[in-house]
Amino acid sequence: MTGEPMKTIWAALGFALMMFGLAGLGLPGGASAQSGLQRFESEIKPQIDLKKFTYGGASTLGSAGFVLNDVVAVVPGNPATGGKDTTVKIDKVTVEEIDFERLKKDAKGDEAPRFAKIKLEGMTGDDTLSAALAPYGVPKVPVDIALDYRIDTATKVLTLSKLEVNLRGQARISMALVLDGISDKPSEMQSSQDDGRLRTASLDIDDTGLLAKVLPAVAKEQGTTAEAMVAMAVVPIGAFAQGQGPATLKALDAIVSFISDWKQPKGPIKITIKPAKTAGMADLDKIMTPNALTDLFGLAVEYGGTRAGAAGATAVAATTGEAKALSGGEAGLSLAGNTLTGKMDGDVFFELYRKDGTTALLEDTEISPGKWTIEGEKLCTKYKGEDKDCYGIKREGDVVTLIDSKGKGYRMKLLAGNPKDL
Repeated sequence: MTGEPMKTIWAALGFALMMFGLAGLGLPGGASAQSGLQRFESEIKPQIDLKKFTYGGASTLGSAGFVLNDVVAVVPGNPATGGKDTTVKIDKVTVEEIDFERLKKDAKGDEAPRFAKIKLEGMTGDDTLSAALAPYGVPKVPVDIALDYRIDTATKVLTLSKLEVNLRGQARISMALVLDGISDKPSEMQSSQDDGRLRTASLDIDDTGLLAKVLPAVAKEQGTTAEAMVAMAVVPIGAFAQGQGPATLKALDAIVSFISDWKQPKGPIKITIKPAKTAGMADLDKIMTPNALTDLFGLAVEYGGTRAGAAGATAVAATTGEAKALSGGEAGLSLAGNTLTGKMDGDVFFELYRKDGTTALLEDTEISPGKWTIEGEKLCTKYKGEDKDCYGIKREGDVVTLIDSKGKGYRMKLLAGNPKDL
C-alpha cells in the first residue's frame, strides 16, 4: 500500500529536479542569505550537468523560490532513446520552495529532501522522445507536472498534497495522501514500505481521450485487443462483488462503469481511501472480508457515469441462476468462477472458468489447462497446441448458448463454482 506511492513520489521529484538542474548539485555555505533566484544563477546554473540548459527569462519568487521561462534542456542519450540526445522544452518552471540544505554537496548522503513545491508547465519533447512513446499510444502534447510534498522528520509523517500529471487535452491524473512511519533516509525506504501506515489517499483521473489511444496500442503490443484487456480487468471485480454489501457494490459499480467507458468516459472518477484506522501492507489480507473495502479501508468512488449493478449484476446472476437474459461480453463475464458443461461434437465436457483468466477442461479423464478472454462480444478460449476458439454467447439463468462463426449454436449448462474439483 505504501511502496508504489513512495516510488512514484521520488521518481517525480527526481525528474522535476533534473529538469532545472538541481539534482545532485551543491550550495556553498552562506547561500541562505541569497534569494532563490540568486542561489540558482550564481551557484547552481554553472554546475548543471546537461549538454545544454538555457532559459529566456527568470525572476525571484518570495524569499526562497524562483521562476524560469522558456527553458530548453538537452538530456544525454540513454538506452530508452537509442543513445540519441533528447531535447526537452518547458514554458515555465516554478519553484516555490525546495530543501536546498539537503541538496548541498556536503550534505549527508543518506538524507532525502524533506520538502518541495514545484510546477513544470508546457513541457514538450522532441521527435526522439515522441518516437519512444508512440508505440504506447501516448500523443505528442504539452505536459504539466506539479509536485508538493513534505516529510516531518520528527513524527515521520509524509504529506503529499499533490502529485499531478496533466497531458493537455488528453488526461489529468492527480494523487494525494498522508502516510505515517515514513523515513527521510533512503536507506530506510524498504522498512518504510513495510511499516508505513496510510491515513488518507485520493486518486483523481479525468480522461478526455488518452485511454482510447493508449489501450488499443498497448493491446496490439501484447497481441490482444483493447476490449479483451478491459474485459479481463472487469472479470475479477465482478467476481469480487459477490457477497458484498450495498456500499461496496456502489463503489465497485463506479469503477467498472469507468473502465467500461474507456472509449469515452462520462466525466472524471475520484477514488478516496480513509481507513477507520491507519492501514498498512499487513492489512491487505483483510481485503477479501465482505465489505472490508468500505468498512475497514473507507473506500469511496465518485463517477458521473456510474451504472447501478455494473459490477454486481452478473455476479448475482452467476450464483443464483437468476433468469436474466445476458449476451455478449456481459454473458461471458458471468462465467467467471463457474463451470460450463455440455456436449461439443458429441463429447461431454466440463470447463472451469477461473477468475484469474485461466481454464481447466475435463474431457473423459483428461484435464487440459488453458486461458479465456472476452474479445469484443465473444468468449474465446485457447489451449496448448490448438487454435484459439471464439464464440458468440448468450445466457438466460443457467442455460448458456455458444454460437460458432457459422452461426451454429451449442446449448450448455452453467454449474455454480467448481463441482468437478478441476
